[in-house]
Amino acid sequence: MLLNDMEVKEIKVSDDLEKLILDINSASWDEGNDIQRYSVSCLSAYLERQDSLFLACYLDRDGQNTLMGIASARIEWKPYADRPWLYVDEIDTCCDHRRRGVATKLMSTFFNLAKDKDCEEVWLGTESTNLAAQKLYQSLSPQHADLFIGYTFNI
Repeated sequence: MLLNDMEVKEIKVSDDLEKLILDINSASWDEGNDIQRYSVSCLSAYLERQDSLFLACYLDRDGQNTLMGIASARIEWKPYADRPWLYVDEIDTCCDHRRRGVATKLMSTFFNLAKDKDCEEVWLGTESTNLAAQKLYQSLSPQHADLFIGYTFNI
């Protein structure tokens, strides 16, 4: 499969979110994905924020649209910067569509959106154990890759 066979759509609150939620919740995810059960109300609230971006990657074959992956990001501002940056929160490829260029296509779309929105940079992180994601991000020729430790605080 070639990247050209896929369509990435930037999802807006005015889109058919019920159909998208059905596609997401019935797609093939595994423990490699951090997918929770999606709902229209949660996705709507996310999309209503002016700084949120949500992408869905589809394959259209014989009139059938098959969800291949989803991704979310936010446009952020630093208190000392005059240009925003794009923080990529999630890139998730359905487990039966991996190694077909889905995540590359989603990242390419984020790069284009970041340019369109005059972002200074795109930033993301991944777990040290997620070797597939690290390989993907290295293949995209980052300017540098930092090692860092993340902390989670339950409140």
